[in-house]
Amino acid sequence: MIQRILLSLFLAFGGPAKAQDWSEAAIVVTRDLAGGGTALGTTIFPNSPHPAFADRALGIVYVHIEGSAGNSTLEAGLFARGAGGWQMHRRVTGLVGASPRNPQVNSSGFFLTTSTLGPGDARCCPSVETMWFVDWATGQASER
Repeated sequence: MIQRILLSLFLAFGGPAKAQDWSEAAIVVTRDLAGGGTALGTTIFPNSPHPAFADRALGIVYVHIEGSAGNSTLEAGLFARGAGGWQMHRRVTGLVGASPRNPQVNSSGFFLTTSTLGPGDARCCPSVETMWFVDWATGQASER
């Protein structure tokens, strides 16, 4: 019982508990990728599901195209966390699609799936699942 109470207090007030959310990473990813534009959505795929252990992440932000009737562009970057917090490692090039999902990570980079336009698809409604690999060293996204 005492152990549970101590664990609860540690989790409530301890340093690692502050790392239980992704707010710092989300702020950095959105700021660095939106470039002053209006961010419509931010997705972060870290190399660990636990924020205290994550030190690399793929960040994706959909940015409204100013003057358009609701169109957006995908901006992506690779981020590293060091002693000073999260920072952009490099921009990602070549990644397209909507609804990023199914992240997998290894020491070389990140795998993910997006929905892309298929033959005859309206721009609003991509129907093809495309798997990507984003190389940590180059930032290049390539279809798999």
